[in-house]
Amino acid sequence: MKGFFFFLCFISFSAFCLAQQAYPAAAPLPKKNISIFGRGLYPGDDATYELLKKSGFKTLLLSSFYIHADGDLYSGDSHLPIIHNGKWVGDSAYVVRVKNLKKHSSISRIEILLEGRWYGQPPNTFDFIRDWYDPSKTVPGIVTGIGEQSTLFNICKVLKEVLGADAFCIDDESVYDSPSIIAMGKIAAKLNMHMTLCPFTKYSYWGDILRASDEKVVDALYLQCYDGGARNDIKDWVTALKPQQPIYPIFMVRGSFGTCDSYKGSKSVDEIRAQLKGFKSDYPAMSGASIWQMDDVKKFVSMGCAVKNPASGTATDVAQFLKQLKTTFKREL
Repeated sequence: MKGFFFFLCFISFSAFCLAQQAYPAAAPLPKKNISIFGRGLYPGDDATYELLKKSGFKTLLLSSFYIHADGDLYSGDSHLPIIHNGKWVGDSAYVVRVKNLKKHSSISRIEILLEGRWYGQPPNTFDFIRDWYDPSKTVPGIVTGIGEQSTLFNICKVLKEVLGADAFCIDDESVYDSPSIIAMGKIAAKLNMHMTLCPFTKYSYWGDILRASDEKVVDALYLQCYDGGARNDIKDWVTALKPQQPIYPIFMVRGSFGTCDSYKGSKSVDEIRAQLKGFKSDYPAMSGASIWQMDDVKKFVSMGCAVKNPASGTATDVAQFLKQLKTTFKREL
């Protein structure tokens, strides 16, 4: 009897240990991850958020956010801090809109896009992540490392607690320091969050991150197939990285860069459908795709692209455009 009692205790303890393993409690990837990046949504308006909730898209990647030298996090939409001195100071209406996104909605996952500098821009985000992740370094005004008192940990914690974010997405296009991003994945694990990657070039850099990361934490890649990544072919990335995680192509719609024409790889709905079909043929396991970005969807409509340039598409309102994109993704995936 005593042996049976200890057996039960052992089983219970083992189950407890398994439950304590780093496996994010945040929203997992939807089975078919139809997603959209949300530049232009800070602070946003109720009507746009309602359109997103009814859009049929599953994941919204709120973008873009930048870390500054003082440890504050800035919105790329307003160029104002949303986290200052370790606390949320952003728009309160934005918090309400984001927290309501999953209510009576197709949206089931919210990610935060951390964006870095392009060439020639002053240091931000990934420069500072590289400089701060090592606890042995001393940086005035910054708590270095990735412990619970660190500046980097606190930024992610505030995003989770205030906005209910499920993941943060890494869009590094200049620094390419894999040890610091691997460390960010460890912050995600501690917070029961996910981390995703948003590459357009440099197989080796992203591959290093994947190989050193828990696939249950770093759980997806969003591949840029426009602008600098316009020539990206998904099969090349699958071959190079051999990831356990899914790769989702990101398409840029017409209306981007203020033009109805095709520019830097922007595409009409029909052009997206054709490329997606080819990707699916080469990568049958493909289970999602993404749109860059909500602001451009709205510009397509506000510029009257369907009338000015019929080859660019037929949508005359935002809801119609979102429906066309969703239908294309569901049909080809």
